[in-house]
Amino acid sequence: MTNKIIYLDNAATSFPKPESVYVAHDAYFRSAGNPGRGAHTLALESARTIFDARTIIAEFLGADRSERLIFTPSCTYSINMVLRGCGLKRGDCVFTSALEHNSVMRTLKVLERELDLKIVVLPYADRGIIDLQQLSALVDSDKPQLCVFAESSNVTGERIPIQQIAEICASKNVPLLIDAAQTAGAEADCLRHKGITYWAAPGHKGLMGAPGAGLLYVRTDSLLDPMVCGGTGSSSEALEMPKVYPDRLEPGTIAGPAVAALGAGVEFVHKTGATLIAEHEHSLATQFRKWCHANDWIKVAGKSYSEGKELSSFEAAPVVSFSLAGYSPDRVADILNLEYAIAVRPGLHCAAQAHQSLGTTSTGLVRVSFGFFNTTDELATLCDALQRIHNS
Repeated sequence: MTNKIIYLDNAATSFPKPESVYVAHDAYFRSAGNPGRGAHTLALESARTIFDARTIIAEFLGADRSERLIFTPSCTYSINMVLRGCGLKRGDCVFTSALEHNSVMRTLKVLERELDLKIVVLPYADRGIIDLQQLSALVDSDKPQLCVFAESSNVTGERIPIQQIAEICASKNVPLLIDAAQTAGAEADCLRHKGITYWAAPGHKGLMGAPGAGLLYVRTDSLLDPMVCGGTGSSSEALEMPKVYPDRLEPGTIAGPAVAALGAGVEFVHKTGATLIAEHEHSLATQFRKWCHANDWIKVAGKSYSEGKELSSFEAAPVVSFSLAGYSPDRVADILNLEYAIAVRPGLHCAAQAHQSLGTTSTGLVRVSFGFFNTTDELATLCDALQRIHNS
């Protein structure tokens, strides 16, 4: 076993972080006041750090107004804020995809019981997860009040054709919530897509930040009811939540160290180049999928990869899930961890709907997810380890 861990679980959280992220987190924590809760130096400096981070992130993402970018505890929290705050009424219809994460599906199931919602899970298409013609036709017939789609599956890595989907939703006046958990950071100006009403993302994955800070973008012409109420440091004389953004959706004390780290992470992604990072990660994933397709004892999950098809970085995130003949996913991951110091993730990946669609609920899969700091040598070590497991 080597001393250094080969970390291939970036779909769960990116690791390691850029050094600037560690520095920003530590610096805030060592000199933090409570932003917006005082006029003394420490409170003002903390507020400035939060403001600067919001500005940097909004500019990178292409948000029309930085105040519409809300800091939340996590992507899951952001998704809940939309689903619970967008005004869904009893009997309303919501569209989602066949490969969604539990952050969407569990919340929808609760709301289905509470509001008797009609949840339409679109069939798993042969490529791109969602069939565009089918989506357009079903929107006309079922008239959903909201569409909520993961931009990329956290199990297969397949990505939806987001621009075309956003255009369909915009043309039919259907609000669209995008779960960007696996894609945030892979593309600058990603909020330019016409038709995106809400956009949720974690700070600790492709944006290189720390756990504890998520993002929610709310389009300028859209409103959300606050899911949680409390102090905002503004309009303290009123017992109603402020109408002004971001205060309306940011009650309580912001996780300052995590937000500072997120600002530093986004700055790193921007300066390094989102395209360069995405292409490096995509190259590793593509090479690994090709290696898997060359071995009949490994099966890669995902309809888009049938017959060895490869996709661009705009069609697939750097995530590869597979099964290895004769071994359970848990056993493969355990051997990789204990004998080769390789970190991967087995199981159902908090995505019951996705595994049901893939037919892998009873077994699960092994997931490998590449990050910017992974190397071709690490990929070669992974392939050699899997070959040895198969041969043993």
